[in-house]
Amino acid sequence: MADDKPADKSCTITLEDGTFYDLNQLSTAKADYEADAGDGQGELVYKLNVCRGVVSEPWNVEDAPNVGGFINGRGHGDFSLGEFTTNLTVSPTTHEPMLIYENGSKCPGNENERASTVIRFVCSQTDFEAGRPRLVAAVPAGDKACHFFFDWNTHVACPTNRKADLESAHVWAFVGFVVVAILTWFGGHTLYNRFYLKRRGMDVFPIPKCHRPPGVHLPQPISSSDGSAQPRRSWSAPWKRRSQRAGYNHLRQDPNEEDHLAARFSIDDDEDEDDAHVLGGEMQAWRQGGDVEVSRTSTSNEETVGVHQGLVRL
Repeated sequence: MADDKPADKSCTITLEDGTFYDLNQLSTAKADYEADAGDGQGELVYKLNVCRGVVSEPWNVEDAPNVGGFINGRGHGDFSLGEFTTNLTVSPTTHEPMLIYENGSKCPGNENERASTVIRFVCSQTDFEAGRPRLVAAVPAGDKACHFFFDWNTHVACPTNRKADLESAHVWAFVGFVVVAILTWFGGHTLYNRFYLKRRGMDVFPIPKCHRPPGVHLPQPISSSDGSAQPRRSWSAPWKRRSQRAGYNHLRQDPNEEDHLAARFSIDDDEDEDDAHVLGGEMQAWRQGGDVEVSRTSTSNEETVGVHQGLVRL
């Protein structure tokens, strides 16, 4: 009798494109699977197991612990369908997983040939249980059949890990998780603001708002008691570097200083300009010999003196 549990990584196969098949769920130590042989098989019973020896004890069969399937009630004893294997293969036409049992009982009429069995597992999403094998063909036909072919429809035969599909599924699962989390957060905060904080309008929604840094204030006009606007105060950020000339701020300014400076410089400058103008006119009249009269105006209201006075024509 074979071990109750198959070897690790047995009864599985991975294709080049990442398609993965695992038939270990069909390997059972409780009972064998009885195949559907259809009409015309009489009292023959086909028993099979997957990736392990049969649970039933075949009668008058060589190497009984390694038998993967047998026919009960054929000839003088049971007939072995072949020794079990844990190596899955793939159908060359349908690319479905298969098991091939070989080295069974001697074929009737040809003792040099041994019985063999091919089991093809077909993916069936509607078969939620293990399913049941079905005899498709037996060669040669009749009582001398020695090679058997079974189809087994079951959901276990469906791919369980397609690499490309698995990667895309992980991406979509992550995106879906993020979307659900955002919607949950947004909806929860909205309900909290609406029913608990009693907010209205746009304040209900948890929309981020921008705030000015602390310590920064926009300049505002200051109104005096008589309603006139006062000059705006200068403003700056709290981290702005202070002026190095702050030591001169304590010096007091004379309110009459500007008047003294204006009287000192503006009046004298005007007199200097008038003197230069008069001297220039007299020099021009002397050179041209004409009667040029230059006037000079002063703050003492002196009389106008002609240039020709005191001069003698030659």
